[in-house]
Amino acid sequence: MTFFPCRHTPLQIIHIIGNVMRIWSIYSTYWYLSQQGASVVLFIFSCLVPSSILFLVSQKPWKGRPLTSQQVVPSMINGGITALYFIFLANGLRSCGPLIAIMGEYAGAVLGVLSGVLYGRRGHKWKKVGGLIAMLASFYFLSQGWAMATYSPFYILQYVITL
Repeated sequence: MTFFPCRHTPLQIIHIIGNVMRIWSIYSTYWYLSQQGASVVLFIFSCLVPSSILFLVSQKPWKGRPLTSQQVVPSMINGGITALYFIFLANGLRSCGPLIAIMGEYAGAVLGVLSGVLYGRRGHKWKKVGGLIAMLASFYFLSQGWAMATYSPFYILQYVITL
């Protein structure tokens, strides 16, 4: 069994591409909110409305079963909590920068991996320790250079997009 398999499954490749796009979007959002001074609520609204329209067109939820009366209130509460999450995340991103926003989002994952290493089954302990070390190393590298947008490898992409 090799530590780094040469052949990646398509799901691993999709996962890596998704993480790169997520970090790129965090840096782009930070750049837009800090440089343009746009309203956070208006920015989130303008991002979520087109995506919700695409979701409605592709999923056609009106053709399925309607929500029961017991599901309506939890769905509305979940929507309100999600809206507050996006507003707090964007305000935190604008005021603290991308590094702290990324670290704040992944703090729960670090704690989950750490508790899995300490209290989990013994079988896959080295994989969990390796994941924890990789996550801590990424936080270290982020704090060394990526904390400033000019040192980010995604910094040049913002100029390519705006041209």
